[in-house]
Amino acid sequence: MSTVLHDKRTRRRILLCTAGLATAGGVIGLNIAILKNLQPIYRHTLTMTANWAVYGVFFFTVRETLLYDQKRKGEALDLHFSLTRDHDEMYSSLCSGMVTGATLSFIARRTKGAAFSGAVFFGLVSAAGQFLYTRMNRSRQAIILERLASKEKVASSLSNLDKNSSSATGGDSDYNYGNVDPNTRPTLIHLLKGTTVPADWSDSPIAKLRRRLQIDPISLLPEWFPMRRISFDEYHTMLVERKRLVFEELAQLRSAIADMERREKVLLQRLREQEEN
Repeated sequence: MSTVLHDKRTRRRILLCTAGLATAGGVIGLNIAILKNLQPIYRHTLTMTANWAVYGVFFFTVRETLLYDQKRKGEALDLHFSLTRDHDEMYSSLCSGMVTGATLSFIARRTKGAAFSGAVFFGLVSAAGQFLYTRMNRSRQAIILERLASKEKVASSLSNLDKNSSSATGGDSDYNYGNVDPNTRPTLIHLLKGTTVPADWSDSPIAKLRRRLQIDPISLLPEWFPMRRISFDEYHTMLVERKRLVFEELAQLRSAIADMERREKVLLQRLREQEEN
């Protein structure tokens, strides 16, 4: 335990994860207090934040200790000390959740049954969270590898194009694609394909943010979501249909008014005949 806590990176990782867990707990506690109208709201929010922070300190400290032991065992398999395997992280998270859940539940309720149920519940929650984190991390790594492979493929294609153009012109080429700056290669690719070059093809943070802002957020919603952006033709059709319904209602109102006026004339005529008689 002392060896783990002496590591600056480990302490920083424990503090950051605990702070994130406490923040999530505070947000959940605030929403529960608002929905259930628990007064004062700040007390329930702080209570939930403190509970989640205590759990985070226990959980991540025990987890880092178990991971340290797993890393030491991995050295016998010629693995770098900083590397961890997926089942090592799953084992550490599961055991940490069970130990933390059992300890905190026993402290809170002072019964063995509470300790057992706490160990089972928090162990399952920790294992599920670790499983989701591992899947997301693997997906992120796969995306990064695909991008690197695509960049290498583009660089190889441009290099072959440069060699072919040099051989075709006897070594003299107007465009030496192999020596072009990598940041300008997308422009050359678009020129070779005959397509229009985007104005913000750069990989700078501002260009990426501009491209993200240009994406319609509604188009990113799944197909089952009951909301979509309609086209101008659909909107025009809806307006025409609404206009037709309004005219039909106006015609019905005019017909009703004309009928009422006709009945009024008949009633007045009958009254006059009765007065004359």
